[in-house]
Parts: sequence; structure tokens; C-alpha cells
Amino acid sequence: MDNSLKQKELESSATIETKEIHKGKIFTLRRDHLQFDSQPPHVWDIIEALGAVALIPITSSGHLLLIRQWRRAIQKIIFELPAGTLEKDEALIDCAQRELQEETGFKAKEILPFGGLYSTPGFCTEYIHLFIAKKLTESPLPSDPQEGIDTVEVPLEKALSMIDSGEINDAKTIAGIFRYQRFAKHA
Repeated sequence: MDNSLKQKELESSATIETKEIHKGKIFTLRRDHLQFDSQPPHVWDIIEALGAVALIPITSSGHLLLIRQWRRAIQKIIFELPAGTLEKDEALIDCAQRELQEETGFKAKEILPFGGLYSTPGFCTEYIHLFIAKKLTESPLPSDPQEGIDTVEVPLEKALSMIDSGEINDAKTIAGIFRYQRFAKHA
């Protein structure tokens, strides 16, 4: 039997006690105490998140529209795909359109689902839904006053070289651009 399957079965038979440690605006931190029959107990700290969206906006010239943003947690300005957190009971497409408008000032006439990814599955439940946004028109929504965001239009090849040089180092952005590169070759 595979080790991953063994672990799944072991944990499904464990006694689990869950305690909420912190409930914040965008996530909840919980602590799971697992008691196994044949092993010592184990503690997991897990962040529960509603999920998020990230968009790959394509301009009329076929370029990518990225954002450049100061990120307090890492104390750096980084390049990213426009993205944001789902609100409770919000439809994915509605969230994608809202985030696109808030972060870039553009609205998409076409928003196409494009898969997704877990951001950090070792300790977080967040799943980021990817979308391609096309046929952009200016339509800004008020942005978050705590976010200083600039938009940057870059050709796909430049975005790929920015990944290679380390200028783009955000995981969701790298994954989204690489996925889009494969898609663009066959479109």
C-alpha cells in the first residue's frame, strides 16, 4: 500500500479534537489534535480560508495585465496576477470580475474558468480558482485604500523572462502564466 494512502487511512481512523484558535476577517486558524491507536498524538495547525480567485487578464494587444503591489507580510513590492479573496456566499465569477475591476480598473466581457491550485496545502485549505479575462474595457471600482497597486502590461515572453530572472516570484502568478503559455500555444 502507498504511504500516502496509509496516512489517509490512519488519520481517518484517528480521534480528532479541533479547537478554533483565531477567527479573522479572511481566515480561521484551527488546531487539530489527532490521537492514533498505534502512534503518539500529533498536533496540526491549519488555516481555513474561503478561497480566492486569480485572473490572467489579456489586453487587446494580446499582452498580460499584471499588478505591482507592496506586500506587507514579505516587505517587498512584487508582480502578481490580479487576485483576491472570496466573500461568504459570493459566486466565483462575481468575485473574479470585482477583483479585476478593483485591482486593474478594467472589466472583462469574457471570464473563462482556467483550473486552479492550492496555495499552501501543507497548512492551509485555500484553493485559488484561475480565470482568463478577455475583452477588457475600462470600468474601475474603488480600490482598497490599504493597497497601493500599479498595473503593468507585459507580453507573455517578457513575463516568462521575468519568472526566469526572479522578478516574478509569486507562486499563483508563476503557475497561472505557465498554464496560460501552454494554452496560448494551442489557441
